[in-house]
Amino acid sequence: ELGLRSRYADAGQDQVFRFLDQGMVSGQGKAQLLRQLAEIDLDYVNGLFRDTMAGANDESKQRLEPMDDVAQLEDTPVEERARWFYRGLEAVAAGEVAALVLAGGQGSRLGFDRPKGEYDLRLPSHKTLFEIMSDKIKRVRQLAARASGKSFEDVQLPWYIMTSPMTDADTRAFFAKKDNFGLGANAVMFFSQGTLPCFTTEGKIMLESASKVAKAPDGNGGIYRALHLSGCVRDMERRGIKHIHAFAVDNAVCKVADPLWIGYCISKGADMGCKVTEKTYPEESVGLLCRKNGRFAVVEYSDMDEAAMHERNPDGSLTYSAANLCIHYYTLDFLKNKCNPDSLPKEYHIARKKIPYANPADGTTIPKSALKKNTGIKLESFIFDVCALSDNMAALMVSRDEEFSPVKNKEGKDSPATARQIFSDLSIARLRDAGAIIPESKDGYCELSALVSYDGEGLEMFRGMEMSVPFVVQSASEADKSHFGTGGGPIRVVRQRGVTYYTVIDEDLYSMMALQHLYVPRGGGCTGGTACSIL
Repeated sequence: ELGLRSRYADAGQDQVFRFLDQGMVSGQGKAQLLRQLAEIDLDYVNGLFRDTMAGANDESKQRLEPMDDVAQLEDTPVEERARWFYRGLEAVAAGEVAALVLAGGQGSRLGFDRPKGEYDLRLPSHKTLFEIMSDKIKRVRQLAARASGKSFEDVQLPWYIMTSPMTDADTRAFFAKKDNFGLGANAVMFFSQGTLPCFTTEGKIMLESASKVAKAPDGNGGIYRALHLSGCVRDMERRGIKHIHAFAVDNAVCKVADPLWIGYCISKGADMGCKVTEKTYPEESVGLLCRKNGRFAVVEYSDMDEAAMHERNPDGSLTYSAANLCIHYYTLDFLKNKCNPDSLPKEYHIARKKIPYANPADGTTIPKSALKKNTGIKLESFIFDVCALSDNMAALMVSRDEEFSPVKNKEGKDSPATARQIFSDLSIARLRDAGAIIPESKDGYCELSALVSYDGEGLEMFRGMEMSVPFVVQSASEADKSHFGTGGGPIRVVRQRGVTYYTVIDEDLYSMMALQHLYVPRGGGCTGGTACSIL
């Protein structure tokens, strides 16, 4: 204890012992407090606070420039998309790709007291966000296996899941209960993001109670430090991983481990990549990929001046229009060398919050509900803070309706209801593009399982089929026995409890079709040539 007190005194943080010195903390409370204090790297957190506040007070003007090399996926020729997709599949088949999900958040804003990844989006299948994403990983492995002549088991695509101290145990237990969704015992790795103490405006570490330090997660940018400290970067290196696709758990339509995206970034020789979408209006509250003082950056809308926010090109489009989607690519070399703890930015973001704190009179917690104004500062890092470390950034402009359905709020914008609708509309669009006949209807939601089709491929067997809404299109491997019905053919149709289940029975058939038509763009049709025959 004496050594700990000496360290805190030297760091100017010995106020954390005041309740202990007043005799208000003893026994288990004392042991808890001393343990928490011992875990804090004082030089690190004091340095963070100092550098962050200094940066916030720096009034030198930032020089912004729009990104000058953003590929528009919609305008990319089919043959080029084919090359990107095939290059990505090659990397997956070679065991060089990993998926990385940010899953540290609780579902409290949704009225859900579990990790957000466990949230049931209330699609007809009632799959959770975690299961929807695991299906996509399995489908990419399957497509890569078929393309390379390997077995499914011989294609590795490890999934690294960043939790938080609040969600780690629950997330691990959930995956154990679900047997890792069939991905395999060694295919899912968990690691927790870190926490930082909360500070007063003077930079003093706050106590939540007499025996507890006030702490908060260090932001989604804590993923880089956590990847190193947990050993995940070493694990990736051991496995031969070269390319990492990162995304957020609350984006239900995200193309997880997207071969086209990975292949595009490889073709660009990029060390980092950002998927972006078109900003819809000047005041939209999105971060924008651009250059700041000559380096790549994502600048928050609140940090842009009015002139830059409204600036337009000669054709009328917004000059700063590349809205960040939190869908990123990294090479392992970039994560290992540019994003190691010693190289990461030392300036974080300031969040002034109503932070519960210890009552000076008796050390009990004054709860957030009793606070009338902000009481302290949380320091947060964002996942895009490392953009400035990139020497060759790849940027791909994609359709918001096809790749972005955030689940942030209980109701209204970016809610489960809007995500369900985007998922349902996309499922219908993919089947209609394949030639299915689906009536216009608002009677419930429709769902196309990723185990049948990752991005619209392999649906030719539905051409000319009249489908009933709402529906689920699923593979035999995930279907309930009652969904098989009594008929024959590659697709079994059963209607139960107001939902029509279309179960694809002949998996060899649909996999063969998927390979034959893998690169057909949605709505494009197959006309032969590279787009249909590259495999």
